[in-house]
Amino acid sequence: MITAIVCDDEKRVLEEICAKIKAAFDGCGSEAEVCAFDDPFALVERLKSSAPQALFLDIDMPRLGGMDIAQYIIDNNLKTLLVFVTSHDALVYSSFQYRPFAFIRKSRLDEEIVPVVERMIAGLQKDSEFFTFKNSEGVFRVPLDDILYFESDSNYIDLHCSERVYRFRGTIASLEGELAGNGFIRIHKGFLVNERRVYALMGDELRLDSGELLPVGRTNRESVKKAIMRYLR
Repeated sequence: MITAIVCDDEKRVLEEICAKIKAAFDGCGSEAEVCAFDDPFALVERLKSSAPQALFLDIDMPRLGGMDIAQYIIDNNLKTLLVFVTSHDALVYSSFQYRPFAFIRKSRLDEEIVPVVERMIAGLQKDSEFFTFKNSEGVFRVPLDDILYFESDSNYIDLHCSERVYRFRGTIASLEGELAGNGFIRIHKGFLVNERRVYALMGDELRLDSGELLPVGRTNRESVKKAIMRYLR
């Protein structure tokens, strides 16, 4: 399921955009959860815990505008497809620096939402087998099958693969939301594991096919066991 968030301070417009986006996803045969925010500050709080796969963002909002939120996404290296929605065409050009996925004009919602959603679905399907991130070395695109697990270290994440370990800024909570539906299990407050690489669950430890042993949190044990059993079926 694709998670999409729409943020607009005008409730009537917000409801209209959400309905049209949901209809566009349904029309493309893709299941989507469309969440509405009329408060940009509440949206930022949500982004602190998890980034949606798609974000439809009004550019012109009082107190905290769409470009301010776009800068927050860039500063925190959040992986989300950003679509600016605006009734002010002149603002489009000044927003190029935030590398948006697309623009939608409110005056042409019916014409522009469907093709944007179609491109979005195609892009998400293409990227679904890879995890993309950037750090001081550059931008990396790692096949999901190569990933053993993610480990939290303060404001950084260590991505463990068979051959090497990558390091980048991020949080386990954000990764858990980003990789939902891609076979990653939260086994501990500091570990997110690729279920494809699990060899055995032994009480309070998880053994990977690499031979590594990782701790399973007491509150996570039952959910980890169920997740592994679902995968083995």
